Amino acid sequence: MKLNIKDFFLLTLGLMCGIILTSFILTNPFRPTLILTYKEFQRKNLELNQLKNQISSLNKDIKSMEQKLIEYQKSSKISQNVLLTMKNELDDLRLFSGFSDVEGPGVRVIIDDNRNYDISDDNVLDYITHNTDILYVIYDLKNAGAEAISVNGQRIMPTSEVTCEGPIIKINNQYIVPPFEILAIGDPDALYFAMTMPDSKIKELQFRQLYVKIIKEKKLKIMGYSRKLIPKYIKISK
Repeated sequence: MKLNIKDFFLLTLGLMCGIILTSFILTNPFRPTLILTYKEFQRKNLELNQLKNQISSLNKDIKSMEQKLIEYQKSSKISQNVLLTMKNELDDLRLFSGFSDVEGPGVRVIIDDNRNYDISDDNVLDYITHNTDILYVIYDLKNAGAEAISVNGQRIMPTSEVTCEGPIIKINNQYIVPPFEILAIGDPDALYFAMTMPDSKIKELQFRQLYVKIIKEKKLKIMGYSRKLIPKYIKISK
């Protein structure tokens, strides 16, 4: 089998551009309002569906590259240096795609409701953790350089929703309840600094008298996204 190195590296470059694009979309440091209008909800839902399709396409391309690597390994005409380069690029795709288990230093953030509030208090909603609170903490972590994030074991992907379902929160179509344990892999000092800035979401939660604890960790393990994503509309453009 004849290897077309040019075609392979063009494919790899395209995949890396897709990853950078989806990462830029998620790390956009805008601050959505607490209450969305119906029109805004429709727009956000459309953006979510578009991101789901993009990550599904990325997963499909990874599988394709794995198959190509197997085929290339069977060819005696390919040098070991080329194979090693291909393997390293495939490992990088797996690492940042969100589908692989990863580990590294970072921070552990624990957030819980204030369970001592008076039900008759007019500010009772301030003592409860909302989905937007978790979403803003994720934004702060991403903006501080977090390379992988999970909430109560749910890996945060470009397609992950963080929605309010009454007294609970839904992430990756899974329901989770407080206390919320957020794991983030990255520079522990940088992440901790971002979490304790005066204008950070964590400071606001502390002001609202929610329980908050931030711990620097030398080694965290975050599980990969395990569900299969099947694209409904997107396909590779020829």
